[in-house]
Amino acid sequence: MAHIAQDSLATIYFTFTWKSSHASHIENYLARNVSFTRDILPVGVKSRMRGLGEGDSVQMTLDPSEVPAFKPGKILDMPIARFQPNELDMRPRIGRYYPKYFIASVPGTRPDSTTPFRVVNVDRGGFKADLNHPMAGREVTMKAKVIEITDKSSAKGVLNRWPDIFFSGPGMQVRLLDSPTDFLGNEPFKREDEAGDADFYANPHRIHHLDNQARHNVQTAYGHLLTDGMDILDLMAGQTSHLPSALKPRSMTGLGLNKREMEDNTALTANSVHNLNEDPKLPFADNSFDAIISTGGIEYLTKPFEIFDEAARVLRPGGMFIVVFSNQWFQPKVVHIWRELLDFERMGLVSQYFIRSGEYEGITTYSDRGWSSSDAAKGEDGTPSSDPIYAVWATKR
Repeated sequence: MAHIAQDSLATIYFTFTWKSSHASHIENYLARNVSFTRDILPVGVKSRMRGLGEGDSVQMTLDPSEVPAFKPGKILDMPIARFQPNELDMRPRIGRYYPKYFIASVPGTRPDSTTPFRVVNVDRGGFKADLNHPMAGREVTMKAKVIEITDKSSAKGVLNRWPDIFFSGPGMQVRLLDSPTDFLGNEPFKREDEAGDADFYANPHRIHHLDNQARHNVQTAYGHLLTDGMDILDLMAGQTSHLPSALKPRSMTGLGLNKREMEDNTALTANSVHNLNEDPKLPFADNSFDAIISTGGIEYLTKPFEIFDEAARVLRPGGMFIVVFSNQWFQPKVVHIWRELLDFERMGLVSQYFIRSGEYEGITTYSDRGWSSSDAAKGEDGTPSSDPIYAVWATKR
């Protein structure tokens, strides 16, 4: 069996865990073609992984130097005139992230910089812009598992700065300590197509928004969270529930808009046609389910607060509500706020749904990125990149 040497090339699955004031966070990243000769990895990783074989792993707390430092001097007071968005009706909202080119005349920013900054306060005359990295000052634990060791690396090729790649996005799901994020301005739940959902979904949409690898990653996530013997509700169900084949629930109920799609779903033991945007009340008794799952549906809800309250009502105490999504959707029916947010901000929005309800605890956010897939579009390195997976879950108090 091959072992990692100084000139090895390897595929490594990294898992980063960290905490914020309101949630726990898990970030997964499959790093392909990691060169132990040229690439930059967190301090101590190369030395600790040398000699490991496929399937072996190491775990460590990242050195503080590997996580961006928090600098108070990067929080700047700005007049409203400095906020120059690409949409005329957009204004700075507390807790939200925007690309730095919105304030391109500020020292340390460039006109083409898409790096995010955060609005941490707003008043009549201006706002405070936090230019610190979203992960600034976090304490992060890392696990690195060797998936594959391939041919020896040469000195040629692209130098990958893996810490920059790992931490591009994470952190934006966290809200400020003293204020919820302002997600609710500018008609957040308006949609391009406000016609009846029943008409839009009258015919089956027998397509997969996610590529094969992403669907497998969803199954893996559910496999870690769900157990045999559960009564499970699939909210906004369709032709598949993305459960691992080995899972044996006691019952599996689907609630969706198209009966034919749900009848194609072999995991379901019962189904119910119901439009949550017209009537958010779930047609089930209190304490009916051990778990509720929703895959690729949260972005269409126009009454999410009522539905999260209803989910808590039909869950048994300690039951789990798991919300999974990616960056693919039906454009006419997705709500405005969802399109406006960055990927990791969307986990912050879903977390806020849980928090606002007051019926949940143990909020966890989860991301899984970096995979390749034979049926996905090619990424920047020319390799087909699988759809990223994001999830937020919590348990009923």
